[in-house]
This record gives sequence, structure tokens and C-alpha cells, in this order.
Amino acid sequence: MNIFRLLSAIVLLLAAQISAASSTREANLGPNAALLYWAAFSEMQDSAISDATALNAVLDGAAPYDDLQYKELVEKNRFALDIMSRGTSRPFCDWGLGYGFAEEMGPATPVGYVWKARALGSLNVLYAFHLQSGGNKDGAVRALAAGILFARDVANGGTLVSALVAKRLLIAHLNALALALHTGGLSAGQRLVLQKAVAQLGPEGLDWQSVMRREMAVLHKADPGDSAALAEIEPVYQKALNDPSTLPALEQMRSSAPQSLAALIPNPKRVLEEKRDLTGKLLEIRSSLQ
Repeated sequence: MNIFRLLSAIVLLLAAQISAASSTREANLGPNAALLYWAAFSEMQDSAISDATALNAVLDGAAPYDDLQYKELVEKNRFALDIMSRGTSRPFCDWGLGYGFAEEMGPATPVGYVWKARALGSLNVLYAFHLQSGGNKDGAVRALAAGILFARDVANGGTLVSALVAKRLLIAHLNALALALHTGGLSAGQRLVLQKAVAQLGPEGLDWQSVMRREMAVLHKADPGDSAALAEIEPVYQKALNDPSTLPALEQMRSSAPQSLAALIPNPKRVLEEKRDLTGKLLEIRSSLQ
């Protein structure tokens, strides 16, 4: 074999190996959705979001989507959003916090992924609007369905801050879904895709009891001196999440607790409002999807 044929053979062999590696890279990430979400974060380009007030108005449904303003941004993030969408098909999401992690780390529990998730989820809402404005209803529906599942995963294993970000992303996607139902004339098949995504959220959207257990674990670590007082408040707090009639008793216990502890305990009334807001939105959307 002359030198040129040898070089050609080597090039073809390397190309085949690279192709094989690329095709198996996603499989090597395993069944954990968080690994793909982290990959999406690394590809995200969100620096162009300069006016947070205007963006929040769009996400909250208080202002119309302007494709001229956001299309360049979402196009730059197509790759990151595609990776995120692939992640939502994984069977579970584990951010690596692990059982007992909050108890061990306390206030040092890492939450950096939450802010990246908030940016990525916000971009996904804009992406769905962008696709719909271009007439790609199938793509918009797939983006909304993926975004709903991603938002749910943001709260997995986390404390209250992760749940609040997840709730905000869920509401933003559900607002966009409601608008698509109102203006988009979705087909039966498209509605079915959305129904399946919403069904995976359960009746409340998020597991608020588990979230608050982890939040309380952080507080035990943050202020060990008041751990006994917190241990008395915690079961009453958990009960109030399912039975708002016990809220006055909880508020009394909270106000009677040491001042340093009372300042750290999340306002139960506000947490219940967040929970009710999401539950009400889910009921509204499920009714609209029938």
C-alpha cells in the first residue's frame, strides 16, 4: 500500500471512530436526566437577555411575545434546548444532592443549578412562542411538553428555592400552553401530547411536603441551638400544607419561637399561596385540555 492509500485508510478509520463515539455519547450519559441538563447549561447562551422586566412580563402572560425581539436569542440556544428536551425523556432526574445531603450541608447546600435551570426554562418558553409564531405548531407543542417536564425536574431533591423556581417555570409554560389552546387551534394529537405531559405532574404539580422536609433539614443544620424548637414546629408545618385550617396555630408557634429561628422559617402563608396558585393553574389547564 502506498503512503497516500495508507493515509486515506487512517483518516477513514478515525472518522468512523469519531462517528461511533458521537452516536454513543448520549447513551453513555445514562438514564439520569440531570446529566443532560448540565450539558444543556454548558451550551446555553442567555447573555442577550438584557431586559429582565420585559422578559418576566412575557413569561407571566402580562405582555405579548415579540418574535423580532427574541428570535435571535432562541435560535442561538436551539442546541441547548434540544439537549434539555432529550433529557426529559430520561426515567429519573438526580441533581447529585443525595439523601441526607441537606442535613449534612445545611446552608451550604449547593443551588447553583437552580439559577441555570431558571434561565434555560425561560428560554424554552420563548422558544415555544417562536416556533408557534412561525407556524410550527408541532414543534411548539413538543417544546412546551418538554419544558413542563424539565420544570418538574428542577425541584427534584431540592429545597424551597428549587421548588419556587420550578413552580415559576411551570406557571410560565402553562400560561404559554393556555395561549396556544386559545389562539392556536391545536389538533387532537397535539392536545394529547400536552395532556400526557401535564398528567405527569400529578394533582399538585410538586411534592411540597418533601420540599419542606428538606428545607427544615437545612434549618436544623443552620441553627443547631434552636433545633428542639424547630422539631416541634416541623410536624405542624407539614400538617398545614394539607390542612390550611391549622395555619393560625402554626403562625402562633412561629411567632413564639426564638427570633433567630422565626426569621429563618419560610412564611407558611406564602408557601401555601404558591402551592394553591400552581394547583389552581393545573386545574384550569386540565379542564381546557379536555
